[in-house]
Amino acid sequence: MRKSKAFTLIELLVVIAVIAVLMGILMPALGKARELAQGAACKGNLKNYTIGMAMYLDDNDRKFCMPEMCYFSKLTAFPGESYLSDHLHMRWCNGDVELKSHPECGGMMARYIADARACICPTFKNLAVRHSDDQFFLAYGNNIKNYEPWYNYTMNAYLGSANADVKESRVLKDTDIKHPATTFSFTEESARVDTAYNASGLNDTFMIPGSDSMIKGWLSQVGGNVREVIPGPEGVGQFYDVIAGFHHAPSGDKLGGRGNCAFLDGHVEAFSRAETFYYAYPKK
Repeated sequence: MRKSKAFTLIELLVVIAVIAVLMGILMPALGKARELAQGAACKGNLKNYTIGMAMYLDDNDRKFCMPEMCYFSKLTAFPGESYLSDHLHMRWCNGDVELKSHPECGGMMARYIADARACICPTFKNLAVRHSDDQFFLAYGNNIKNYEPWYNYTMNAYLGSANADVKESRVLKDTDIKHPATTFSFTEESARVDTAYNASGLNDTFMIPGSDSMIKGWLSQVGGNVREVIPGPEGVGQFYDVIAGFHHAPSGDKLGGRGNCAFLDGHVEAFSRAETFYYAYPKK
């Protein structure tokens, strides 16, 4: 009977080294594949948002819903939300009002986006696990009893808003928008803040780059060229909110990539925070 030959220590080390090299080659590729899959899922979610928005407009004489109430029927606390007091903008991670489980909380757009697989990007959901640089989250996040990030798609506040700060900039009906292919209805916001670019992370249901007075100041800086209104030190200064940057973000810069946007003509495309105002502002 022949004896089976055992591996020598050198042979084992060679095998381990080969496996380590293969893992080093495969892991970035697997990470890239996962990122692409998550991005595709996110775009699929937002595609359903474009369909939902089109249906809502058909049913409501082409008038936009209020972005402040697109998800929720109340701007005051629901039963069981008293622990959040005046900080209801933190609902994005409050599982007690997650709409698929709590449809009774649903606002103007709730039934129109019910077919969306999710209201949150898988990439964002991984990033947001008990972490947000948003000042409201840092101050009040520990009050949330049922922490569950469940949405990060927020509505363009220049569409249909009742906010007096954007009374001159808003449009109330989609028929008043000349360029639906370059005006988003919903976009992704980030839970992270870079104070040179944005004052706040994800903290409400609507996305607002700035007020009427801010817009006038920005446009005066760039000779009225909407394309040149960009946030940050190299631009016109700090915005309130910017498009998220966690898709294809450079290492160590989770605001430096792109965020997906759902446009009024029905397509979904990703853009950087530098393009926030151009694609949000409806009066181009």
